[in-house]
Amino acid sequence: MKKISVPLTNRTNYSKLKLVLLSLNKYSDIQISIVASSTVLLERYGKAFEDVIKDGFNIDQKIDCVLMNDSHESMAKTVGMSIIEHATYFSSAKPDMLLVVGDRFDMMAPVVAASMMNIPIAHIQGGEVSGTIDNVVRDVFTNFASMHFVATEKSAQKLHQLGIKDDVVFDYGCPAVEYISKIDIGDSFDAARLMKSFKRVIDIGRDEKYFLVMVHPDTTNRHDVNMDKILNVVEKFGIKALIFYPNVDAHNSEIVASIAKHKNNENFFMIRHMPIDGFVHAMAHCCCMIGNSSAGIREASSFGTPVINVGYRQVNRERNSNVIDIGDDYDLLDAMIKKHMDYKFDRSNIYLKPDCSRMIAKEIAGFLGIKG
Repeated sequence: MKKISVPLTNRTNYSKLKLVLLSLNKYSDIQISIVASSTVLLERYGKAFEDVIKDGFNIDQKIDCVLMNDSHESMAKTVGMSIIEHATYFSSAKPDMLLVVGDRFDMMAPVVAASMMNIPIAHIQGGEVSGTIDNVVRDVFTNFASMHFVATEKSAQKLHQLGIKDDVVFDYGCPAVEYISKIDIGDSFDAARLMKSFKRVIDIGRDEKYFLVMVHPDTTNRHDVNMDKILNVVEKFGIKALIFYPNVDAHNSEIVASIAKHKNNENFFMIRHMPIDGFVHAMAHCCCMIGNSSAGIREASSFGTPVINVGYRQVNRERNSNVIDIGDDYDLLDAMIKKHMDYKFDRSNIYLKPDCSRMIAKEIAGFLGIKG
């Protein structure tokens, strides 16, 4: 029996790994050991770990390590405490491999601990280029990893430039995009498909237009986005909007404060967490997505959803045709929303390749000496 440790630190980690985990679960000689920490455990972020349990996976360990202060210092201290706790867990659990995804700062802890303990690491979504500290974190994961699962040829080329040997780089596509491509989104919006009850009933009609707004802080530039300006523009349209709270990164309190100013707007529904199937349904049927989330850059194209990308947090990430960049020119925001909110783009997606998750699972099993 081979044990694969899977750390989940952020509310999006599981959605990016779900199909891979289901594929790995089919191997009788593989045991999946999920370790939940950071914001994935917090009630204020919707206790995202419960989505994992609902799908039949067990949480082997919960690690309480996140500091909620809005600062770079708290981010660094969170990583420090988390390294200690993950090292303790790995010493006891003795995993044969660590499986990680993405570029989040709070995923740094299990990666560093595993590397120091000579535990092989398989990394998904390496080689991508976006902005902020995520670029550095992503490349650190690459240099620690033994196996690299990239989503595009350009990402594979980036790993080659970093000195990674071609025989450990697998260009199989993005398992998160593969997963959302399999979700039945229906013909129109249906609040029952959001898979969660919220404090306020989301009374958006089946054929009613609505916006989806998702903005996260840029940890290297606190002035990268102005949430006040974004919400003021959205408010002028007089239609409903799903407003998602930001990640726990430094400078998030400024975005939260801006959201709070609009708490009495009956058209705005403030969302802390939504299960992935529900989020995909909402993203697929909104008339326009506004913000700086990678979901807009990577996933939204699968549904032709127009995305107004604000600021420079995603400045270098590979784009599909549905992304409209306005940088920090907020005078353009109103015009770009009006221009694109009644339009659906081509549904092709550069991050989608067939059979992605099964192929990733097969390579991991082979690395561990398991045939099947």
